[in-house]
Amino acid sequence: MLLEVLWHTNCLSVFNQIEDMCNKIKCKKAKFWIEDGVLICEFSDDNCIKKFSEYFSEEYLKAITKLSNGGYFPLLIDLRKLDKNYAFSIALILSKRPELKLAILSKSFVVNSYFLKFVLTIFGRIYDSIIPNRIFMNYNKAIEYSLETHQNFYAHTK
Repeated sequence: MLLEVLWHTNCLSVFNQIEDMCNKIKCKKAKFWIEDGVLICEFSDDNCIKKFSEYFSEEYLKAITKLSNGGYFPLLIDLRKLDKNYAFSIALILSKRPELKLAILSKSFVVNSYFLKFVLTIFGRIYDSIIPNRIFMNYNKAIEYSLETHQNFYAHTK
């Protein structure tokens, strides 16, 4: 019991909030977890007053690095709860982080409008051509793509 309390306390000191004994990390308007080999990031609007910024990207990068633990994972980013300006800010922040190449196989964005899907598709081809990007309006299709990416990568590494 004491070890469990110490371990949990250590996790809390590193991140803002950790759920399920470090399986989920919540930081700066986002929640990160790994499910079936896919690193999932879900954003909440939480009445966003502050603009998403580079400061947030440090927190996101820490969460992704902690969860990936040296492995490669497809990253699914659920932006459906955000308006188009915030969603675009997140895509911009994540595309500017070259460190993601060390942990991410692909990025799948789930959006709620055709306009955002179009803008992020063009943006991804111009500014973020290293890590494959796919934009979906259907969460299940994004999961399927991410699982396929994970399976294909690990099938070739065995």
